[in-house]
Amino acid sequence: MIDFLKNRKVQIAAQAVVITGLVGGTGAVVTMNKPVTLEVNGQAEEIRTFGGTVGDILDSHEIDVDKRDQVKPGVGTKVDRDMTITVNTAKKVALSVDGKETNEWTNANTVGQALADLGVDAKGADLNAKASQRLKEEGNDIDVTTSKDLTVVADGKDHKVSAAVGTAKEALKDTGVKLDKDDFLSVPMSAEVSDGQVLTVNRVKNDTVKDKQAIKAKVETKKSDSLYEGETKVETEGKDGEKQVTYKVKTINGEQVKKEKKDEKVLSEPKTKVVIQGTKKKEEPADTGGSDSGDSGDSGSNDSGDSGDSGDSSTGGGDAGSGGGDAGSGGGDMSTAEIKAMLGGPGSKWYQVAKCESNFNPRAVNQSNHAHFGLFQFKLQTWHSMGGSGNPVDASPKEQFERAKKLQAQEGWGQWACA
Repeated sequence: MIDFLKNRKVQIAAQAVVITGLVGGTGAVVTMNKPVTLEVNGQAEEIRTFGGTVGDILDSHEIDVDKRDQVKPGVGTKVDRDMTITVNTAKKVALSVDGKETNEWTNANTVGQALADLGVDAKGADLNAKASQRLKEEGNDIDVTTSKDLTVVADGKDHKVSAAVGTAKEALKDTGVKLDKDDFLSVPMSAEVSDGQVLTVNRVKNDTVKDKQAIKAKVETKKSDSLYEGETKVETEGKDGEKQVTYKVKTINGEQVKKEKKDEKVLSEPKTKVVIQGTKKKEEPADTGGSDSGDSGDSGSNDSGDSGDSGDSSTGGGDAGSGGGDAGSGGGDMSTAEIKAMLGGPGSKWYQVAKCESNFNPRAVNQSNHAHFGLFQFKLQTWHSMGGSGNPVDASPKEQFERAKKLQAQEGWGQWACA
């Protein structure tokens, strides 16, 4: 029942008596006095009225209508017998849906009606009040946690969640999955979740790992004239040592993300390897003559008194010095016949140069100045400038020929007086 309507029964009866006297008869009163049902915010009561419009009835009962209120039918509607007049006043609601807060107005009378009126799907939702609870004019706080379908991934498995959960912590609790001390979720535990969201449990392990590693042996070199230059001999065999290194290793879901060295312990010391390196000079090969026996060939070449080296001064290393030099032992790793064939035979210019300079002896040494070497009587400076190493007499005939061709391409045939 509507309290303010109850209080007005006496007034209505009194008005009816007065009007009866004015109109002069009971029949007229019955004609003008109409039964009407007045429902305000879901509370209904039958009244009898002499009002002509809905607005008259509301005024007579001191019901002030705000622009947000809902009145059916409208205030200008003519009153008929047995009419139902419905008034739903506007009510202010502080609404929170999954943590999102808004202030709303509704003409609904209960929590459930208000949610439907505001477009909130409350099916399976968690509410802070019963859906049937009536709303007040003000001070209505409605908190809604909607039902959601989520997935929690843990230990390679999908755990489905279909419940009214608001935070990641609540979703995890619903699955029954436990977190160890260092484990964590892909979002903060207090984070609000949404429908269809996927949460991942990250398993963290901090392990101590011991790793055995080799300690490389050092190599010590000793000089000795007991060996020729370029020769080496191992005096003491070395041996690698071994150490144990302790690490703290952090993994997340089985993948290493951090490795920190914590300790190191030597298990066995390394043993130094000692190598003997020769310093003894090699003896020069004896001069056996060649086509220019002795030093007589030198006088016919451009090597007399190094005068034939004039080309070197301008080109940085030409070898005009000739002379049969030291015939040595012939072709070294090639026979004399093979050397001649390599040079192109008697008709080749290279054949003539090698015959004149060294008589095809790749170990030839100019005995007049000991400054020109090999098949083409290179000076050491020129040999090195052409990319050779050491002494030409120690190189193969093939290498000597290649470097001679390189010299000729750069400086011309003028490097050899025999050319």
